[in-house]
Amino acid sequence: MQHKDNNLNLLRLVAALMVLYAHSFAFYGNAPTSFLGLASYGGLGIAIFFVISGYLIVKSWDFDPSPMSFIIKRSLRIFPALIVVVLISMFLLGPVFSTLEIKEYFGHSNFLTYFNNIVLKPVFYLPGVLEHSRIPSAVNGSLWSLPVEFFMYLVVMGLGLLFKGRRLIYAAATGIFVLAVVFWCWRDAPLIVVHGTDVRSIFLTGIYFMIGACYAKFGLERWFSLSGVAVLLMATILLAPYASVSKFLMWITLPYIVLAYGLSRSWLGSWVNKVGDCSYGVYIYAFPVQQFVLLQYPGIAYPTYLFVTVLISLVLGYCSWHLIEKQFLKHKPKSQGRMLANQFEKSEESASVAGEDLKSIS
Repeated sequence: MQHKDNNLNLLRLVAALMVLYAHSFAFYGNAPTSFLGLASYGGLGIAIFFVISGYLIVKSWDFDPSPMSFIIKRSLRIFPALIVVVLISMFLLGPVFSTLEIKEYFGHSNFLTYFNNIVLKPVFYLPGVLEHSRIPSAVNGSLWSLPVEFFMYLVVMGLGLLFKGRRLIYAAATGIFVLAVVFWCWRDAPLIVVHGTDVRSIFLTGIYFMIGACYAKFGLERWFSLSGVAVLLMATILLAPYASVSKFLMWITLPYIVLAYGLSRSWLGSWVNKVGDCSYGVYIYAFPVQQFVLLQYPGIAYPTYLFVTVLISLVLGYCSWHLIEKQFLKHKPKSQGRMLANQFEKSEESASVAGEDLKSIS
C-alpha cells in the first residue's frame, strides 16, 4: 500500500528522538523534564507513535481485510529488525560488556531467556551486563512497547472480523479504553503482568492508537486546518496547569495536531521520505546505544553524550531500514482488496488537500 508524500515519517522520527531525549536524563542522572508538565517527552513520543499507527493500521486493514495478509505485513514490519537487534545484543554487546567470562556468560541460565524478546515477551537482562549502570541490567528497555503495539494490531483485526470494522464499534471500543484508563489505570490499578507486559500500558498507550483509528474510520481529516492546530495548541498550553482538565484534553489535541501536521507536506518531510524511514530502527537501537556509550565513557559531558547517542542511533536506524526492514517489506503479500483501492486513494487525497494550508508550519 503506497502513501502519498507527507510528514508522517518525519513525525515518527521526531517521536523516536523524543524517547531518546527522555531516556538521556535517566541514564545521565540529570533532572527529568516534561512537556508543559503534561507528560514526559518519552511518553509524548510513544503517544505520537500510537496515534499515527492507529490511523495507518486501520487504513491498511480496510484496504485489504485479509487476516493472513494483515498479519504477514505487520510481522514483516516488526520482527526482522527486532530479531537483528536482539541477536546483536546477545552475541555482540553481551559478551563484550559482560563482567562474566565468555563461557560463563553463554552458559548462564538467563542467557537464553533474552530470546523471549523475539516473541514480544520483554526481557531486559543479560548475564553480567550493565549491573552497575543508573538503570541497572536493562539492555533495551524500549522493547516494552512492541507487545502493546502488536496487541493493538490484533484488536484492529478482531474488530474487523467480528464486527466488520464498523464506525460505531470503533467508537464503542475507544469508549471502553477511556473508561479503563479513567476508572482503573488512574485509580491505582494493581500491576498485572501478562506475557511480560504490564496490562495497564495497553490502555494508557492504546487509547492513542484507538483515537488515531477513529480519525481514519470517521474521516476526520476533513476538519484539519491551520487555525484548528493553532487553537488546540493554545488550549493545551493554557490549560496545562489544570491537571483535571489537561489530561483529558491531550486525547483531543495531540491526535489532531499530530495527524494534521503528519498528513500535510513539507520539504523536510519529503527529504526524510527520500532518505528512508529510520524511526523504528532509531527507537529500538537508542536505548542500548545510550547505555553502552555511558558505560564506556562515564565522564562524558551531557551535550556531547546527547549528540553522540543521537548520531549513532540515526546511523543504526538508517542501516536497519535500508539493510533489513526495507528488504523484508519487499516480500509483503499483494493486496487482495483492490475494490477498496479507489476509496483509499480518495481518502488520502482528501487528507492531503485538507492539510495543504498546514505547509507553513514546517
